[in-house]
Amino acid sequence: MESRWNPLYESLGYRPPATGRAAPSGLPADAPPPGDTDLPLLGPEELEALKSAFLREPEDVLRWTESGLGARATVGAFVEVLRELELLFTDPGQFQERLDATERHARQGTGGLPADFTFPLRTEEIPIDPTRTRFEPQSDLRGWLLFSGPVWLEQGAAARQAPFRWHFGAKSRFVYPLREPEPGQPVEVALFADFGTGEYASRYIARQLVMRGERLDCAVHLGGVFYAGRQGEFDAHVAEPLEPLLGTTSLLTLNAPPEMRSGAGAYFRYLDERRGAGPRHPQEGSYFCLAAERFQLIGLDTAWFEAGRHREAALLQWLEQRLSEGRRRGAMNIVLSHAAPYGPDAKQLAPLVTEDLRALVVEREWVDLWCWGGAQAGALYDRAPGLPFLGASLGHGGFPSERRDAPEYPMAPVRFFESRPRFPEWTGVRQDRGNHGHATLWLNADGTASLRYTDWMGQVRCEATLSRQGPKGPVTLKQLDVRE
Repeated sequence: MESRWNPLYESLGYRPPATGRAAPSGLPADAPPPGDTDLPLLGPEELEALKSAFLREPEDVLRWTESGLGARATVGAFVEVLRELELLFTDPGQFQERLDATERHARQGTGGLPADFTFPLRTEEIPIDPTRTRFEPQSDLRGWLLFSGPVWLEQGAAARQAPFRWHFGAKSRFVYPLREPEPGQPVEVALFADFGTGEYASRYIARQLVMRGERLDCAVHLGGVFYAGRQGEFDAHVAEPLEPLLGTTSLLTLNAPPEMRSGAGAYFRYLDERRGAGPRHPQEGSYFCLAAERFQLIGLDTAWFEAGRHREAALLQWLEQRLSEGRRRGAMNIVLSHAAPYGPDAKQLAPLVTEDLRALVVEREWVDLWCWGGAQAGALYDRAPGLPFLGASLGHGGFPSERRDAPEYPMAPVRFFESRPRFPEWTGVRQDRGNHGHATLWLNADGTASLRYTDWMGQVRCEATLSRQGPKGPVTLKQLDVRE
């Protein structure tokens, strides 16, 4: 990648990996170093291949991009972006002029924030530019093609995939102790997903987590580092904003399809580097269990073997053991994944829940709360026939998804849905983008749990209490407070 580095890439918001990185320490006994698996950037040769493929089968190419972006580009937009990228390689000066003109036009069309717009957490250290459209599936098509195009051209196979790390050879078996909650001292866990953009909304979420300091026992990112989970993207979008947490809070991260575009090499390296920061960060592989007597958090890898699936026999056996042990001692089983069992727009359940985990989740009812990213929405769902668990969707951490209303025909009853725009309506700014946020989970000494959704500006959006009905009954929503 470095051999084709162009300074203009930084004008597009991309940062190369830091140089002089120390070798990771504390690797599991059976795990080789992750190596360099970064997805190559789109270069002149790949651009020519993309143009040729588009001329032959434009619909096929548009389907490739739609599968990666979740939104369909028009033929005209695609042609325009191909022309811009050709300028990048043949006439960088003219490309820079066009880039500057595009930014000026965006600022005129969107407008700035009103002078009296503010919120308690606002700081000059994290400037807010509402005209930025980076990572937006259609407005940033140029960036997506440049930084993820090779994988849609099926060139990604050239990137070596990092070795998967199994629990077999680890003394921990990837099961780590979770502090037992005490009266007046609940275990506090932050949950967020699709955070890895480095944009201002993500950085304000990180600021909220850091300000909680030692009160925050754990923070779990459910995956999603964009564009393609490269080392430079992990450095800039994840490691840098979350670094202040490492001294006080256990930080864990899950794997996701964007990370797999670079073979998960940067993902595993980040685990290793973080583990070198001290005993608070024990995570060795892309799945884990944090276990206390009355609660356990179980993180799944739903990306390495196949996007959105979890059907490897050894992983299923490990998960069955964790859920069985939790159920036997009466603990609340909380599953964490990037992939969603269902989403706001889905007309049917995902194979993840109808096939892969059906026996454990639906038939035996061993999962009490399932938290996921990927669906690009903040939502809280109730139990339903065939879905005997509470669902928390957290895919609104940083990815700039479109604003949407609560689904009319949801897979499960919707108790909260984040339908606000990114900025208050009175500002008239970026009303097309959905609000960003994260959730906090408090695990209480009496066996109940509290869940709070907070947006990127620090406003509480929803609070719920989760409680088990009787010694062996289901976990249900006992109390609910939704802020309009």
